[in-house]
Amino acid sequence: MMKPMPRVSIALCSHNGGRFIGEQLKSIQEQSFKPDEIIICDDNSSDNTLEVIKQFSEVLPIKLHQNIPALGTVKNFEYAISICSGDFIFLCDQDDYWLPNKIEKLVNYLETHPTHDVVFSNAAI
Repeated sequence: MMKPMPRVSIALCSHNGGRFIGEQLKSIQEQSFKPDEIIICDDNSSDNTLEVIKQFSEVLPIKLHQNIPALGTVKNFEYAISICSGDFIFLCDQDDYWLPNKIEKLVNYLETHPTHDVVFSNAAI
C-alpha cells in the first residue's frame, strides 16, 4: 500500500508588501508539488497587499487572516504557524521567489530522511 502524500502548508506573513507579494505567489502557483494551503497573515497593510492576495486566492488555496492591530514580525509568524494544518510547514516571506521545484525537493528530502525534523534551502540574492 502506498503511503499518502504529505499535506503541505505555507505560512506567509505580509505587511505592506504589495510591490513583491504577487511575484512570490506566482512562484508558489508554479510549484511542481502544490501546497494544500497557504496561510497568509497580513499585519494590517495599508497598501495594495490585500488586493493582490485576493486576486491570487482565485487560483491558490489561500486562507487570509488580517491582524488588526498588527502583531509584529515574530508574533505574526507564530500565529501563522499555529493555524497551519499540514504535515510540513514552509515559512515564506512576502518578498521571496521560489524555484519551481522547491516544495518537491524539500518534501522528498524529509520523506526519505524521517529522522530529520527541519530542512533549509539555500538562497540567492
